[in-house]
Order: sequence, then C-alpha cells, then structure tokens
Amino acid sequence: MPAAFGPADLKLLAAVQQHNTALRVVLCTLARRGAALRRDEATRARAWIDTLATHPYYKGGQFLFDMLEWEDFMLDGESPPLLDDAALAAALNRYAQMLRALSNAITQAPVGAVPPPTTAASAGPTLPPLNGSFYLYPDVVLGLISMLTREL
Repeated sequence: MPAAFGPADLKLLAAVQQHNTALRVVLCTLARRGAALRRDEATRARAWIDTLATHPYYKGGQFLFDMLEWEDFMLDGESPPLLDDAALAAALNRYAQMLRALSNAITQAPVGAVPPPTTAASAGPTLPPLNGSFYLYPDVVLGLISMLTREL
C-alpha cells in the first residue's frame, strides 16, 4: 500500500476489496450454474441465449461485462467458494433491491424477486468448474435464469 494512505483510505480500500470478493463469488457461482444448465439442458440453454441475444438489456450487459473485464476478474486466482441456493438467492435479492430502487425512481415499475430455495441448505446441481476457454457472460445469464426459473 502506498505510504500516502491513511487509516480512512485503508478502511475504504478494505471495503472495496470485500465488495470485489463478494461480487466475484456471486458471478462465479452464477456462471457455474449456467455452465451446468448448458451441460444438462443444452437445448433449453441455447433457446434462452438465442431469445435474449437480440434484447437491448442482454446486449448492454454484454457490453458492460466486456468493458469491466469481468471475465478476467472472475478467472483471476483460485476459484472462489460456491454459494448455496439460499445465499445466492439472498445476494441476488439484494442486487434486485438496488434495481427496484433505480426502476422505481425512473418508471415506478418494480423488478421481480428471486424465489427462495426449497430447502435452507440446498446446494443445487453439481456445478462444473469455470472454463477460461468459454465466454462466461452467457453462463452468468444462464445461471441467473436457472435461479429465476427453478421450481419451488
């Protein structure tokens, strides 16, 4: 750390690092869920990506994913631990709260919530490791779809 940083700077840097770690865990868990969906239900996964590929939000997400270099961020270092379904649903709902607040501020139209898991400690499907030779954005999207469409 640069000597110019004081205690308040170090506290802020620690908070940023904590956020980065949490975001990486969520993104990697979603991507691994998406890879599992692609592996286990290839036709459904392809249909979702084909359907979403022309949607402006999908394209915007792809653009941001590329600009922020999240693929490199996700693959840098050791694989982070996986979140179980309950923890992933809670994290996604926190992100959804932020989107709802933004949506309400713009249009008053709410964004949906991620359904809770059927069991408190459900780990979901057996998830494959991330593969750096695949493009991860579609897997992150498929992982989100797998959470939003799971049976209760």
